[in-house]
Amino acid sequence: MIRLLALIGAALALSACAYSTQTTSGADYLSGYVNAPRAAAGTETGKDGEARSLDEEIRDIAAIEPSLRFPARIGVARVENRGLTSVPPSELIYWGELAERLGEGVGEFAPVSPLIAAMVDSTPSRRGGPAELIADIRRGAARQHLDYVLVYELSGDFTQSTNVLSAADLTILGYFLLPSREVNIRGAANAILLDVRNGYPYGTAAAAVEDTDLARGSSAYERGRDGAERAKLAAVEELTGEVEAMMTDLVLAFAAGEGRGPGQAEPVSP
Repeated sequence: MIRLLALIGAALALSACAYSTQTTSGADYLSGYVNAPRAAAGTETGKDGEARSLDEEIRDIAAIEPSLRFPARIGVARVENRGLTSVPPSELIYWGELAERLGEGVGEFAPVSPLIAAMVDSTPSRRGGPAELIADIRRGAARQHLDYVLVYELSGDFTQSTNVLSAADLTILGYFLLPSREVNIRGAANAILLDVRNGYPYGTAAAAVEDTDLARGSSAYERGRDGAERAKLAAVEELTGEVEAMMTDLVLAFAAGEGRGPGQAEPVSP
């Protein structure tokens, strides 16, 4: 009981973060295929309906080149519930602070507008999967003349369990007064940085936040729901730190002459 009361009103916050970058050349990757035998055709069907092998499909997928350049116009596209949404002011603050930390040498950040993306969607009535959603985001980013787009997705949920005070739920006052529920709250954010022009993936970042809180039986659901929203916002804050590290690595690669395909001009360091 003493241990339990000591936890009342306290929250345990844990976070996990990670990021990665990519600047490899498609031509260099495919050079390893020069002497490799091709697979037999007819094992897959392409978008045009023609029979093709998985080997040919892999070659087409890999034939993509990075085109890093800074400063750049970078879009921020928010995805939630499998759809593009507006970036709320509470999250936009964190992205603005990130832009200030990175400085003018990286460029400027701008939210990708769901309205503009819908305006240039050639088939607005369809409900596609992740690939179609990314394609719609790239279309909207292209209309806004953005060089790269940072797509980030949020999720948040909660679970609740009883503690030693749960017996008090059987009483009227106990149900409303005593903290008989432990609410476990989780928030997660994942991001990918894409080239708007060709879809090249320059990097990924991820962040997760977990909170544990105590609540009365009468308010556990509301506490969990509100906590999940706070956890998502906290995950965005953590995510911007990972994106900052990712962008810093990409700027260094750009300055070193990496992240450009064959025939692309030498970059000038920002």
